[in-house]
Amino acid sequence: MILVADCSALIALASCDALHLLDALLRTVIVPEEVYREAVVGDKPEAQQLKEYLQDKVRKIDLSGSVLLDGFSDLGEMEAMLLYKQ
Repeated sequence: MILVADCSALIALASCDALHLLDALLRTVIVPEEVYREAVVGDKPEAQQLKEYLQDKVRKIDLSGSVLLDGFSDLGEMEAMLLYKQ
């Protein structure tokens, strides 16, 4: 199974040192670039742990030609939805 992860779930798992569970339970874990940026920026306690875990799981999203009419999602969530569609 492939998991397209969003930032909140990754931070929650990192905060309880449980990111390894994703690899144990799933075949592939991927995140769009914006989710990666959200997870590793700033001085969040989990930022370094997430940077190391996600380094080979980041995928570039081509937003050209995409129309997503959702006034509630941030850029990371929108990229995750588009990555899922790909």
